[in-house]
Amino acid sequence: MSSGRSGRRTGGRHANGNRAGSGHANDNRQNDGHWIDTEEAGCRLIVELGPATALEPLLDIAAIAGFLLEVGDEAAARQQVQTAHATGRAAFLLDRIDLVRPLGADGVLLNRPSEVAAARRSLDQGELIGAVVGGTRHDAMVAGEDGADYVLFGTPDIAPSGDLEALLEHVAWWSEVAVLPSVVAGRFTGDQVEALARAGADFILPATDGDAEFLEELASALARVMTEQR
Repeated sequence: MSSGRSGRRTGGRHANGNRAGSGHANDNRQNDGHWIDTEEAGCRLIVELGPATALEPLLDIAAIAGFLLEVGDEAAARQQVQTAHATGRAAFLLDRIDLVRPLGADGVLLNRPSEVAAARRSLDQGELIGAVVGGTRHDAMVAGEDGADYVLFGTPDIAPSGDLEALLEHVAWWSEVAVLPSVVAGRFTGDQVEALARAGADFILPATDGDAEFLEELASALARVMTEQR
Protein backbone atom coordinates (compact mmCIF):
# COMPACT_ATOMS: atom_id res chain seq x y z
CA MET A 1 0.00 0.00 0.00
CA SER A 2 1.00 3.60 -0.48
CA SER A 3 0.05 6.09 2.20
CA GLY A 4 -2.46 3.60 3.58
CA ARG A 5 -4.26 3.23 0.27
CA SER A 6 -4.78 0.18 -1.88
CA GLY A 7 -3.01 0.56 -5.17
CA ARG A 8 0.30 1.09 -6.85
CA ARG A 9 0.25 4.74 -7.88
CA THR A 10 0.58 8.10 -6.25
CA GLY A 11 -0.05 11.57 -7.51
CA GLY A 12 -3.56 11.29 -8.93
CA ARG A 13 -6.24 8.96 -10.28
CA HIS A 14 -4.63 7.92 -13.54
CA ALA A 15 -5.06 4.94 -15.84
CA ASN A 16 -2.20 5.43 -18.23
CA GLY A 17 -0.06 2.42 -17.49
CA ASN A 18 2.76 4.56 -16.11
CA ARG A 19 2.91 5.26 -12.42
CA ALA A 20 1.81 8.84 -12.02
CA GLY A 21 4.52 10.85 -10.36
CA SER A 22 6.90 7.87 -10.13
CA GLY A 23 9.20 8.62 -13.06
CA HIS A 24 9.07 4.95 -14.03
CA ALA A 25 11.56 4.96 -16.89
CA ASN A 26 11.80 1.22 -17.51
CA ASP A 27 8.31 0.56 -18.89
CA ASN A 28 8.65 -1.27 -22.20
CA ARG A 29 5.66 0.43 -23.75
CA GLN A 30 5.68 4.11 -24.57
CA ASN A 31 2.87 6.39 -23.48
CA ASP A 32 1.25 6.93 -26.87
CA GLY A 33 -1.79 8.89 -25.76
CA HIS A 34 -4.25 6.01 -25.29
CA TRP A 35 -4.64 6.76 -21.60
CA ILE A 36 -7.05 8.59 -19.36
CA ASP A 37 -6.45 11.14 -16.63
CA THR A 38 -9.75 11.22 -14.79
CA GLU A 39 -8.85 14.34 -12.86
CA GLU A 40 -8.73 16.29 -16.11
CA ALA A 41 -11.45 14.57 -18.12
CA GLY A 42 -14.00 13.71 -15.43
CA CYS A 43 -16.12 10.57 -15.50
CA ARG A 44 -16.30 9.04 -18.97
CA LEU A 45 -17.68 5.99 -20.75
CA ILE A 46 -16.12 2.67 -21.68
CA VAL A 47 -18.14 0.74 -24.24
CA GLU A 48 -18.15 -3.03 -24.54
CA LEU A 49 -18.26 -4.38 -28.08
CA GLY A 50 -18.74 -7.88 -29.44
CA PRO A 51 -16.48 -9.53 -32.00
CA ALA A 52 -16.15 -7.63 -35.28
CA THR A 53 -18.57 -4.88 -34.17
CA ALA A 54 -17.83 -1.63 -35.98
CA LEU A 55 -16.60 1.25 -33.83
CA GLU A 56 -17.22 3.95 -36.42
CA PRO A 57 -20.86 4.78 -35.43
CA LEU A 58 -19.65 5.60 -31.90
CA LEU A 59 -16.54 7.64 -32.63
CA ASP A 60 -18.29 11.02 -32.61
CA ILE A 61 -19.26 10.58 -28.95
CA ALA A 62 -16.51 12.46 -27.14
CA ALA A 63 -17.40 11.00 -23.73
CA ILE A 64 -16.22 7.54 -24.81
CA ALA A 65 -12.74 7.06 -23.37
CA GLY A 66 -12.20 3.52 -24.56
CA PHE A 67 -13.61 0.22 -25.72
CA LEU A 68 -13.73 -3.21 -24.11
CA LEU A 69 -13.42 -5.84 -26.82
CA GLU A 70 -14.58 -9.43 -26.80
CA VAL A 71 -12.19 -11.15 -29.17
CA GLY A 72 -13.47 -13.55 -31.78
CA ASP A 73 -11.50 -13.28 -35.00
CA GLU A 74 -8.06 -11.87 -34.20
CA ALA A 75 -7.75 -9.89 -37.40
CA ALA A 76 -11.08 -8.17 -36.74
CA ALA A 77 -10.04 -7.43 -33.17
CA ARG A 78 -6.75 -5.94 -34.37
CA GLN A 79 -8.73 -3.64 -36.67
CA GLN A 80 -10.93 -2.57 -33.74
CA VAL A 81 -7.84 -1.74 -31.69
CA GLN A 82 -6.33 0.27 -34.52
CA THR A 83 -9.56 2.17 -35.07
CA ALA A 84 -9.79 3.01 -31.37
CA HIS A 85 -6.20 4.21 -31.25
CA ALA A 86 -6.63 6.32 -34.39
CA THR A 87 -9.11 8.47 -32.47
CA GLY A 88 -7.21 8.51 -29.19
CA ARG A 89 -9.34 5.89 -27.43
CA ALA A 90 -8.04 3.03 -25.33
CA ALA A 91 -8.76 -0.57 -26.32
CA PHE A 92 -8.96 -3.32 -23.69
CA LEU A 93 -9.51 -7.03 -24.21
CA LEU A 94 -11.90 -9.13 -22.15
CA ASP A 95 -9.90 -11.87 -20.39
CA ARG A 96 -7.43 -12.40 -23.27
CA ILE A 97 -4.12 -11.73 -21.56
CA ASP A 98 -2.35 -13.68 -24.30
CA LEU A 99 -3.52 -11.32 -27.05
CA VAL A 100 -2.80 -7.94 -25.46
CA ARG A 101 0.64 -7.67 -27.01
CA PRO A 102 -0.05 -9.38 -30.37
CA LEU A 103 -3.07 -7.13 -31.00
CA GLY A 104 -1.44 -3.97 -29.67
CA ALA A 105 -4.20 -3.48 -27.08
CA ASP A 106 -3.82 -1.26 -24.03
CA GLY A 107 -4.60 -4.00 -21.55
CA VAL A 108 -7.11 -6.53 -20.29
CA LEU A 109 -10.18 -6.73 -18.05
CA LEU A 110 -10.27 -9.94 -16.01
CA ASN A 111 -13.53 -11.47 -14.84
CA ARG A 112 -11.60 -13.35 -12.15
CA PRO A 113 -9.68 -11.01 -9.82
CA SER A 114 -7.67 -14.01 -8.62
CA GLU A 115 -5.88 -13.91 -12.00
CA VAL A 116 -4.48 -10.39 -11.53
CA ALA A 117 -1.16 -11.42 -9.96
CA ALA A 118 -0.35 -13.86 -12.77
CA ALA A 119 -1.40 -11.31 -15.39
CA ARG A 120 0.84 -8.70 -13.79
CA ARG A 121 3.79 -11.04 -14.14
CA SER A 122 2.97 -11.63 -17.81
CA LEU A 123 2.32 -8.05 -18.90
CA ASP A 124 4.45 -4.94 -18.90
CA GLN A 125 3.71 -2.07 -16.55
CA GLY A 126 2.34 -0.10 -19.50
CA GLU A 127 -0.24 -2.78 -20.24
CA LEU A 128 -3.23 -2.14 -18.00
CA ILE A 129 -5.01 -4.77 -15.94
CA GLY A 130 -8.56 -4.38 -14.68
CA ALA A 131 -10.39 -6.67 -12.29
CA VAL A 132 -14.13 -7.30 -12.02
CA VAL A 133 -14.82 -7.29 -8.28
CA GLY A 134 -18.63 -7.04 -8.37
CA GLY A 135 -19.61 -5.68 -4.98
CA THR A 136 -16.79 -7.15 -2.94
CA ARG A 137 -14.58 -4.58 -1.25
CA HIS A 138 -12.09 -7.21 -0.12
CA ASP A 139 -11.58 -8.37 -3.71
CA ALA A 140 -11.05 -4.76 -4.78
CA MET A 141 -8.35 -4.23 -2.16
CA VAL A 142 -6.61 -7.52 -2.98
CA ALA A 143 -6.74 -6.79 -6.72
CA GLY A 144 -5.04 -3.46 -6.11
CA GLU A 145 -2.34 -5.11 -4.05
CA ASP A 146 -1.83 -7.80 -6.70
CA GLY A 147 -1.15 -5.21 -9.40
CA ALA A 148 -4.49 -4.19 -10.92
CA ASP A 149 -4.56 -0.76 -12.56
CA TYR A 150 -8.33 -0.33 -12.11
CA VAL A 151 -11.24 -2.18 -10.54
CA LEU A 152 -14.77 -2.73 -11.81
CA PHE A 153 -17.78 -2.67 -9.51
CA GLY A 154 -21.17 -4.00 -10.57
CA THR A 155 -22.11 -6.56 -13.19
CA PRO A 156 -21.96 -5.81 -16.92
CA ASP A 157 -25.32 -5.98 -18.70
CA ILE A 158 -27.33 -6.38 -15.47
CA ALA A 159 -29.36 -3.66 -13.78
CA PRO A 160 -28.49 -3.08 -10.11
CA SER A 161 -30.72 -5.16 -7.84
CA GLY A 162 -32.99 -3.01 -5.72
CA ASP A 163 -31.83 0.58 -5.74
CA LEU A 164 -28.43 1.99 -6.61
CA GLU A 165 -27.39 2.59 -3.01
CA ALA A 166 -24.94 -0.30 -2.64
CA LEU A 167 -23.02 0.63 -5.79
CA LEU A 168 -22.94 4.28 -4.78
CA GLU A 169 -21.49 3.32 -1.41
CA HIS A 170 -18.79 1.15 -3.01
CA VAL A 171 -17.82 3.92 -5.42
CA ALA A 172 -17.69 6.59 -2.72
CA TRP A 173 -15.64 4.32 -0.46
CA TRP A 174 -13.16 3.46 -3.22
CA SER A 175 -12.67 7.09 -4.21
CA GLU A 176 -11.74 7.83 -0.60
CA VAL A 177 -9.36 4.93 0.11
CA ALA A 178 -7.73 4.16 -3.26
CA VAL A 179 -5.80 5.96 -5.96
CA LEU A 180 -6.66 3.45 -8.67
CA PRO A 181 -9.56 4.40 -10.96
CA SER A 182 -12.94 2.70 -10.64
CA VAL A 183 -15.21 1.48 -13.41
CA VAL A 184 -18.88 0.85 -12.66
CA ALA A 185 -20.76 -1.58 -14.89
CA GLY A 186 -24.44 -2.31 -15.33
CA ARG A 187 -27.65 -1.52 -17.18
CA PHE A 188 -28.14 2.06 -16.04
CA THR A 189 -30.49 4.92 -16.72
CA GLY A 190 -29.19 8.41 -17.37
CA ASP A 191 -30.15 9.49 -13.85
CA GLN A 192 -28.22 6.56 -12.38
CA VAL A 193 -25.15 7.43 -14.42
CA GLU A 194 -25.33 10.98 -13.07
CA ALA A 195 -25.56 9.67 -9.51
CA LEU A 196 -22.57 7.36 -9.98
CA ALA A 197 -20.46 10.15 -11.45
CA ARG A 198 -21.31 12.41 -8.51
CA ALA A 199 -20.37 9.61 -6.11
CA GLY A 200 -16.87 9.46 -7.59
CA ALA A 201 -16.96 6.86 -10.38
CA ASP A 202 -14.13 7.40 -12.83
CA PHE A 203 -15.66 5.41 -15.69
CA ILE A 204 -19.03 3.89 -16.53
CA LEU A 205 -19.33 0.66 -18.52
CA PRO A 206 -23.01 0.80 -19.48
CA ALA A 207 -25.07 -1.92 -21.11
CA THR A 208 -26.11 -0.19 -24.32
CA ASP A 209 -26.37 -2.97 -26.92
CA GLY A 210 -24.38 -0.70 -29.24
CA ASP A 211 -27.12 1.95 -29.23
CA ALA A 212 -25.35 5.18 -30.22
CA GLU A 213 -28.40 7.31 -29.39
CA PHE A 214 -28.54 5.96 -25.84
CA LEU A 215 -24.80 6.50 -25.44
CA GLU A 216 -25.34 10.11 -26.46
CA GLU A 217 -27.92 10.42 -23.68
CA LEU A 218 -25.46 9.03 -21.15
CA ALA A 219 -22.77 11.38 -22.44
CA SER A 220 -25.13 14.31 -21.88
CA ALA A 221 -25.76 13.09 -18.33
CA LEU A 222 -22.03 13.05 -17.63
CA ALA A 223 -21.63 16.50 -19.16
CA ARG A 224 -24.21 17.86 -16.74
CA VAL A 225 -22.22 16.49 -13.80
CA MET A 226 -19.00 17.97 -15.12
CA THR A 227 -20.68 21.36 -15.47
CA GLU A 228 -21.91 21.19 -11.89
CA GLN A 229 -18.46 20.26 -10.56
CA ARG A 230 -16.58 23.10 -12.25
